[in-house]
Amino acid sequence: MTVRQGRRPDRRRARSREAQPRARSVRRRALATGVLALSAGALAACSSSASPGPPSLAAVGGIGSVPPIPLTSSLAGPTSTWTTIALGHLDDPVNTFWQLFVLPSGSTRWELSTPPGVASNGGLVASVAAGTVLAGFEPSQDLLFSPLAQSTDQGASWSAGLLPSGLAPVPDSLVTTGAGPAVALLRSDGGTVASTNGDLSTWKTVVTERALAGLPATSSCSVRRLTAVVAGSGPTTASVGAVCARGGRAGIFRRTGALWPSVGPVLPDDPNGPTEVIRLVATSAGTAALVSAGSGTTSSLHALWSSDGMTTWTVSAGLPFTGSTLASTGVTADGGFVIATSSASSGTSASSGRGGPARAATIDPSVTAWRTLTRPPSGTTAVVATPTGSFDALLVRNSTLTVDTLGASGWTRTQTLGVPIQYGSSG
Repeated sequence: MTVRQGRRPDRRRARSREAQPRARSVRRRALATGVLALSAGALAACSSSASPGPPSLAAVGGIGSVPPIPLTSSLAGPTSTWTTIALGHLDDPVNTFWQLFVLPSGSTRWELSTPPGVASNGGLVASVAAGTVLAGFEPSQDLLFSPLAQSTDQGASWSAGLLPSGLAPVPDSLVTTGAGPAVALLRSDGGTVASTNGDLSTWKTVVTERALAGLPATSSCSVRRLTAVVAGSGPTTASVGAVCARGGRAGIFRRTGALWPSVGPVLPDDPNGPTEVIRLVATSAGTAALVSAGSGTTSSLHALWSSDGMTTWTVSAGLPFTGSTLASTGVTADGGFVIATSSASSGTSASSGRGGPARAATIDPSVTAWRTLTRPPSGTTAVVATPTGSFDALLVRNSTLTVDTLGASGWTRTQTLGVPIQYGSSG
């Protein structure tokens, strides 16, 4: 079943007084159809016992001082950039609503593309491949599982699906290979990898963190939690990223038959300290990963690239990561990364990006050295790459998204987009 939306509003329509009733109408129609039917079936299949509260969206690692993983993230490709970001009253969980935005290639205007019909208070993740966008909603309040929505027309219409459990609160917990196989990382048991051949309501367990941690091949890593998943040529060839408590090797494991050999490289930092896979993504050139290494004053970020099935890796120089908190991570159109950080001393959630002064850096796989960007505007939540290789800073103030674009003379205001939010609708 497909839930259809009208055309996404441009800035003037999104900010008009008529936008909120129109959005409510679309969402009500979606709720009245297959999304609620799928939700009811999933709730009936769930245990009636109380579910523990979800882990923090901002912190998944928790080993030593490895950086927490923010859910705010982006994926840039040749035809579009997609980003997930929280809007609303960010200090109030029931009035925080995660949104999905798209920047089409050839346009300088971001468009709202959040799938309708599901509360997004818990968070939102998205994966893009071969013209297909797969979005997953994190559990929140009484929702114990993760509804899914898939689009093959740039978000103009969405078909519904669901996972039997909640997605792990990390950017790469959901991966599509196109209109067929998909892989998900669930939050149960420290991380459970599940796959589907294409039916987004039928999933099969591939491996759990507990099972992976018990294998001889992972003993030198001391796996503590799964943090990312990437699909291979089929749903049975998934690879996973993890937090390793020791060993100094990137915690990347690739399924080979019944085995999960370690395929991550040794990182040039503390050889005995923890490592954490923050991003793990398939690119047109192979596989790219963003990994933290070391702890305390030796903590740093590395970008990794492999073009031969994770047999060999190119490892970047480390980006020192002391006294900061990751605010956002993004993949660039050429398979590199862009990050934004905020001051760790502010005590503000990294998922909102509202810490101290923002900083941003990017890395290109052809150069393998980090480049510091001009300091983004005060209040920046995320820095994302555009399909053309430039960068946008995204600023959030309640239900308004403001966009500044980096040019030769610095950051310039290019867009202000009002998003219709129904405060109190999730209370």
